[in-house]
Amino acid sequence: MEDADMKTLARGLVVDDKPAVIRQVQDILDYGFSQLGEWEVEYEEASTPAEAVKLAREVDFDFAVLDFDLNDETCLPVVKELRKRRKDNCYILVVTGESKKNPNFLKRSMGAGADDAIIRDNHLTMSPAFEGDRNGWDGENLARRIRERMRVQDREDGFRIVFAPEAGVQSMLHSLGDPPGEYRDAMRRGELIARTLIVKCLGTDDDTGTSLTVQHLAPGRSGAHVCKVVRVQPGQPTESFVLKIGLDRASLAAEKEANSLAARALRSQVLVRLDRELRSHEQSGYSAIAAELAKDAVTLKDWLQQPGTTTEQATKVARELHRGHLKELLQPGLRERQPVSQWLTMSPVLHGRVLEALGTYAQVWRDDRGAGQADAEQMASLLRDFVDTGALPGVAPKRLGEQVLHAGGFGDLHSGNVLVQSVGEPHPLLIDASQYGLHHWATDTTRLLVDLVLQVRRPGIESMLWSGLAAEAGFATGLCDCTGSLEPDPGDPTDAYILNLVTERATYLCLDDLEPRRADWHWQWHVALAREFLRQGSRPGLLPTRAVLALTAAARHLQQAAETLAD
Repeated sequence: MEDADMKTLARGLVVDDKPAVIRQVQDILDYGFSQLGEWEVEYEEASTPAEAVKLAREVDFDFAVLDFDLNDETCLPVVKELRKRRKDNCYILVVTGESKKNPNFLKRSMGAGADDAIIRDNHLTMSPAFEGDRNGWDGENLARRIRERMRVQDREDGFRIVFAPEAGVQSMLHSLGDPPGEYRDAMRRGELIARTLIVKCLGTDDDTGTSLTVQHLAPGRSGAHVCKVVRVQPGQPTESFVLKIGLDRASLAAEKEANSLAARALRSQVLVRLDRELRSHEQSGYSAIAAELAKDAVTLKDWLQQPGTTTEQATKVARELHRGHLKELLQPGLRERQPVSQWLTMSPVLHGRVLEALGTYAQVWRDDRGAGQADAEQMASLLRDFVDTGALPGVAPKRLGEQVLHAGGFGDLHSGNVLVQSVGEPHPLLIDASQYGLHHWATDTTRLLVDLVLQVRRPGIESMLWSGLAAEAGFATGLCDCTGSLEPDPGDPTDAYILNLVTERATYLCLDDLEPRRADWHWQWHVALAREFLRQGSRPGLLPTRAVLALTAAARHLQQAAETLAD
């Protein structure tokens, strides 16, 4: 392809009642675009709102630079017409040289639909105020803002964003765009929001010939959408990024801070570093943050289930992650004691969810056509007592002691935020440190174990059948070597990973150094498992078979905790 064929055409409207100012704005923009590569700009000019509105109805403009004060009129009718016709397809900048005369021009301009509004004095110059300034209002940075909008609209030659035809990606786009509002199409609105955030987070000046392919990576447990973006550019190595998109900007900002703290505590390269700036799509309220990612990384869940993964590899990854990396978070300087009553008390939300699940599944739990658990009513009663009061069956509160040990942890370790670099020698990566902080010492390991049992082990139709629940409940109850009921499938990588965590947990969790006597950490291990089965098993949308499996496992681990304390 010839260079001329790669030249991008941008169509602009400049409105001012002074011809000399129109020429000046065009010169500044021409200079700015000349710094960005092969661009051709066509301008239309107007000196009155009426002329400009007429042009806006005839031409599909990519951008407009409008003087606010046009003699006795304003440019606001032009802004409204452009926004009505072009929606987000046109970048609109309102300028004024008479800020004292128009003190409310910013509010009025933005209210009419402008993207930005600035005072002309000391702005709209040929070059930035200082080298490297990317936030100024010189010609080059203004051209960048226009280019960004055109990239979102797929209007720059040689730059493409492609959404993989995967169910996870399509679901994300629909969720981002719902409700569709004036777009009338949730998928179209969602795609524009995603494209905007991708360009803001991952676009570079040197993106000629670049394609960015968006793939599903993992569901965000906190409500954020997590995707993988692969950048391909001729003559350059392929790059991959993780991108998180969410409505809660404060949560994403907190995650960035938590990521930084966790990275310092880990002192290793296992954590994907969120070192890029948080970006926002103002119209929708969504924000995003990105980080570089190993190009062949997949979630632990997908890796354990993919053909070719061996039990030896699963065991190796478990050892590398838990012995080689996560032990860093258990260092003495990241420990403190907290009241045992505080640990055993459930939040009002979780309390309500568990009681609702107990009511929903009571009949199918005991019915022979369902789980067929003859002692379902006794187990339900035990669980109600626990969530209401933190009581263990037959155990006096004083037997629990007064304090439990908390240590540094991720707080929400699951098979979706553990990645595995899957080509060549597999290595683990972590992508979510949003809950990093002090947690009960067993939290990370038990959350991952329960997630593997409920979400990864026995996938597909097997997870929907009641016939296998008794055997699965025995396996779930055996997540401690005191029971002897953990009977893993010798050829299953998921079972190999689980077996390694259970048998090596004393080493991985530094239990010999955690100070509590074995009896203390033993009953706490069972209670931590029970809490996790209740938390994850009462999550909305879980299959009934998985929910009943979780309730059964939770009750049995509470019984085992009580037996441990009685010894």
